[in-house]
Amino acid sequence: MIEESKYREIVENANSIILLMNIKGNIVFLNKFGERFFRYQEKDILGESVIGTIVPKTDSSGEDLTKMIKGIVENPGQYSVNENENMRSDGERMHILWTNKAIIGYDGGIQEILCIGNQVKKVTP
Repeated sequence: MIEESKYREIVENANSIILLMNIKGNIVFLNKFGERFFRYQEKDILGESVIGTIVPKTDSSGEDLTKMIKGIVENPGQYSVNENENMRSDGERMHILWTNKAIIGYDGGIQEILCIGNQVKKVTP
């Protein structure tokens, strides 16, 4: 049986973005790799909406990403794998391939969404 400290070490040292988002679309956890990747400190990102921080309201082609985030929260199974444009704190944009999974609470409802991401490519202006 792996102890909790080992799990934490694995999550923090993975070369993937590991993020937990609540059903309001706010970030409740972002691993250290994700913080470095998006160029945020924990105190500046936790509790913030994914929209306007790591996800732009619209992507470079004009697609409304606010609708996509709402869809992920409402029906994560429909977005179990998706690629979308994301942005760093300095505005730099890139495509990330995400896997999303609902975390179900004791009441049987969606409590949070686990999102694991890896960069696919940078967005060229």
